[in-house]
Amino acid sequence: MAVKDVFKISFKTFINPLAWIGAKELKTTNKIIRDTLKESFAIPKPERIEEFDQAMERQNMSEADLIKMDRQYLINTAIFLGLGIFSFFAGFYYLIHYKTLSGMLLCFATAMLFLSQAFRFHFWHFQIKHRKLGCTFKEWWQGTVK
Repeated sequence: MAVKDVFKISFKTFINPLAWIGAKELKTTNKIIRDTLKESFAIPKPERIEEFDQAMERQNMSEADLIKMDRQYLINTAIFLGLGIFSFFAGFYYLIHYKTLSGMLLCFATAMLFLSQAFRFHFWHFQIKHRKLGCTFKEWWQGTVK
C-alpha cells in the first residue's frame, strides 16, 4: 500500500458543503416521506365486492346485532362530537385566558382528531341506516343535510 493512499487528502477533505448538510441523508429521508404520502393517498382496491345482506351473512350478524351496532355508532358519534366541540372552545379559552398560541393550536389539532372520529362513526351509522356498503362522501353529505 502506497503512502499516498494512506494519507489521501483532497479539496473535499476540508471543504465539502454537501457532506456538512447531509445531502445524501436528506435525499433518502425525502424519498421515504414521498413514498409514504403516496401510499397514504392511494385508494385501496376492495378485497371483495358484496352487498349489505351478503356482508351480514358472512359475518353472522342478526338484525338485533345490527341495531345494537348502529346505536353504538350513534353514541360514539355524539361522544366524539362533544369532545371535539369542547376541545375547540378550550383552544379559544387558552388563547384568551392564558394568551398561549401553542395551547390553542394543540386544542385545535385535538379537536380535528375528535371530529374525524365523529365523522367516521357517523359514516358507518349512515351506511347501516341506508343498508348500503361503499357509500361516497357526497352521498353521506346529501343524506345528512336533507
